Amino acid sequence: MRRIWMSQLNNQPLTVRALIGIGCLITVATAFSTPGEADPNDDNFIDALSHAGIEYGEPGNAMAVGQSICPMIAQPGGSFAAAASGVARHGMSPQAARMFATIAIRTYCPEQMSNLLGGNPSGQPQIPGMTGIPGGLTRPQRVDSHAI
Repeated sequence: MRRIWMSQLNNQPLTVRALIGIGCLITVATAFSTPGEADPNDDNFIDALSHAGIEYGEPGNAMAVGQSICPMIAQPGGSFAAAASGVARHGMSPQAARMFATIAIRTYCPEQMSNLLGGNPSGQPQIPGMTGIPGGLTRPQRVDSHAI
């Protein structure tokens, strides 16, 4: 039986033998490959949405929207309100969109949460002694010369 199979394979054109060989290699590679590891942040994000009672539809789409929030708020002029508004355009109520955005920020870019809470929405370094726009010029704070 083996000799019949081998002789039939030897009588095939080179392209057919090459395709059979490539198919065998792909099969073996697939059988021995390890599955890709999921990002634990994605699992945490979906779990947090579920625990908050937020309907998010397809998990893959929800993760993509959640991951898009960090670049939105990190760009110049980006804000939490704009990010939440962007989420609301996907069919969520404004309250659910704000909760979704909050969970996304806490999961994917927690450093942005501290910037938002600290009044520095863009994450830019603040100039010491200046208040208002991060890195911008506004009225300087009064400095007590006796305290220096």
